Amino acid sequence: MPKMMILRGNHGQREDENGKMYDYKDGALHEPAAKEYARRRGYDGFVLDVSGDPPKRGKRDQSPQTLKALDAFHADKEITALYGFSGGGYNVWWILQALKADELRRLDLVVVLGAPETKESAYDKSNYPGAHWELVYKVDPLKTAKGVPTGIKDPHMFGPEALLAQTPDPNRETP
Repeated sequence: MPKMMILRGNHGQREDENGKMYDYKDGALHEPAAKEYARRRGYDGFVLDVSGDPPKRGKRDQSPQTLKALDAFHADKEITALYGFSGGGYNVWWILQALKADELRRLDLVVVLGAPETKESAYDKSNYPGAHWELVYKVDPLKTAKGVPTGIKDPHMFGPEALLAQTPDPNRETP
């Protein structure tokens, strides 16, 4: 089964899946929603265990997450999809910059959630020779979006749930 590498956001205090504040020391992400999205899209999703924080000095091309993601991508030819949430979404762009044309052709799907400072067009396959991936790019969901619990102050953390709510489950029969 092809694999989807899932990149966490930056570390810090954020709302968990129940709306309670939680200290995401290893990087913010609602993992169950991200992994379920991967499954629904036909991938074996795995979360890279490092936060999406930028490096102390320099650009995100030298962030620990970017470097670890590139190592994982080079080591595992079954990785054909990238999913970046928040800081991890920004790092996806740096990963794409570092890949060679033959590596870019391996990607079938690129997902970027909650990283609006880098425009959608920057991730478009037309910028990368030989690339053919499907791009799923979403800014933060509205507070009223399906998948976002009622009463949430900041819907940013619920981007994975909102995306999942828009993604049919191929294992469920539709009426």
